[in-house]
Amino acid sequence: MPRGGPIGQTGVVIREIETVQTFLTDSEIDRLIADYNSGMSMRELSQKYGVHRGTVARHLRRHNVAIRSLGLDEAEQADAVRMFRGGVSVRAISTRMGVGRRAIRTDLVKAGVTEAELLVSKARRRDSLV
Repeated sequence: MPRGGPIGQTGVVIREIETVQTFLTDSEIDRLIADYNSGMSMRELSQKYGVHRGTVARHLRRHNVAIRSLGLDEAEQADAVRMFRGGVSVRAISTRMGVGRRAIRTDLVKAGVTEAELLVSKARRRDSLV
């Protein structure tokens, strides 16, 4: 076989796709939407249905499903601030709450944690590694 993939009927090299594509049936898309509306995250849905998170988002948008905002609600923000000020790292909070570190950091700042507090926490974590 020539380098780059098999040759098609026209003599042109056909590109090989290295990633297996998963196509969802209409009933799977309906279940995906129902799962999202019941509270599952896009990451959880992508794992459950074996598709990329972007594919999940595309299916939701195509069916006019309102996309939830990223980050934490007010009660979760308060918990994150309490954990952070209690000495828990942003990374650990992120893991516990199932939200990315950037979203946690953004929500901590929204909830009143200062940049100085975040820097002290980062320095404290770095010093503990030495």
